Amino acid sequence: MSTRYKFSGNNLFGQWFLNEPILEKFQLVSKNHGLDFKLMHMSWSHNVFQSKNAIYVSGAWDNNENVVKRLDLFFGVELKATDLLAAGNDDFFYVVDVKRLTIWIMHHEFDKTFTFYPLDLKFTLGKMEKENNDIEIVKMIVSNKSVYFLTNKGCIFTGIPPIYLDTRHCLGRVCDVACGYEHCILLTDFGHVYTWGSGKRFQLGHGDIEDIDKPQEVDALAGIKITKIAAGGYHCLALSEFGDAYTWGWNDEGQLGILDNVEHPSIENPIQYSIPKLIDIYDENGEIVTIDIVDIACGSKHSALKLADNTVWTSGYNKYGQLGLSSKMFPSVKYFRKVYESCINFKIMCGIWCTVIETTSN
Repeated sequence: MSTRYKFSGNNLFGQWFLNEPILEKFQLVSKNHGLDFKLMHMSWSHNVFQSKNAIYVSGAWDNNENVVKRLDLFFGVELKATDLLAAGNDDFFYVVDVKRLTIWIMHHEFDKTFTFYPLDLKFTLGKMEKENNDIEIVKMIVSNKSVYFLTNKGCIFTGIPPIYLDTRHCLGRVCDVACGYEHCILLTDFGHVYTWGSGKRFQLGHGDIEDIDKPQEVDALAGIKITKIAAGGYHCLALSEFGDAYTWGWNDEGQLGILDNVEHPSIENPIQYSIPKLIDIYDENGEIVTIDIVDIACGSKHSALKLADNTVWTSGYNKYGQLGLSSKMFPSVKYFRKVYESCINFKIMCGIWCTVIETTSN
């Protein structure tokens, strides 16, 4: 199985193995140092990827740039890189063994090596103690303030040491979780969406700026079965089973991609939307596009959609070319524009200041 990546956006630290510091159109990322790699994590200054049974970091690392370095984590323990997840923020970098429930943590400024901790993901909530067997971590994400673990039991733990986040009130089993800078969003297998954290930029979708300390359902989506979620810095996307996408939160750079006035697209849209709003996509002639949306992704201040015809549409902040457009001609884009198309299937991902297209072949 071979994985290939096309990338547009910030390469200021050489994290994408390319010479140009900024890529304004999607360019194939070639193998570097003979490594056939699988991307694990993207930050604004470095990437982490798996190659065979090892983990590497590329970009800015240990006060150097254009680095490609194998990470020495394991203290003599034989592990499989395929059992590991990686994530980080400006302060900490984490690698977790999803089966052995152990984690390695490094502070970017103060540490030169990783510190090892066991993760005690145990329940003490009465009847839930039966869920303590055969626990595995299926996803790890980080916000500016914490780290979150989603298990195969549909449970979320947060922090180090991890504390169980009570989601027993949620309708269905938690199947995904994402976070922005100061907020989180989760999805259940019944298609319900819940948010919590800071609401100061309307990123929670509850119609106000109140902070919430536990997951609360987004009422505006309660009658719609959602199949995928994504979180940007201060905004969110949600994809429905019918191929519609909804968005809400901060819109200072057009990251929500909403065009309220089709006849006068130059008119500024509101800087925020406090509840989910249906996204309409328009072609270059101003005609509405009726093709289903099949994938969504969010960067810090930009968003990307994949349509069923294998096209990619982006909107928002474009200082680093992360939309796949010229940053001089389009410093920001206020509504979704088509920027890429392909005859083969792919998935889309967004880093903080980049957009990535991933294809897999045998």
